[in-house]
Amino acid sequence: MGEAALQGLLFAGLGIAGSAFPAHFGMRVLSRRQQLDKHLAFAPGTEGGGFRYSWWLMRFEQRKLGDAPLNQFGNIAGVMGWITLVGVVASAIALAAKGF
Repeated sequence: MGEAALQGLLFAGLGIAGSAFPAHFGMRVLSRRQQLDKHLAFAPGTEGGGFRYSWWLMRFEQRKLGDAPLNQFGNIAGVMGWITLVGVVASAIALAAKGF
């Protein structure tokens, strides 16, 4: 892969991750708040939020609870989480290929 292509991959990956992460984080906060307010059950290990809660949302597990607002917030958080992950992986590949 050429130098320009690696640089393009790096900036694209960082741009994608930098745009999607705030959306993921914001929707994750709204999802968690919805669960707390409605007294909906948390999956084991997700009560405190964090990476486990993000992974739970990225697997769209919130659908099992049947709450429409939680589904909406959780679906957006899940999609944005996957987009963030793809951007971070692309950036890591570009950095590794450049020899950083």
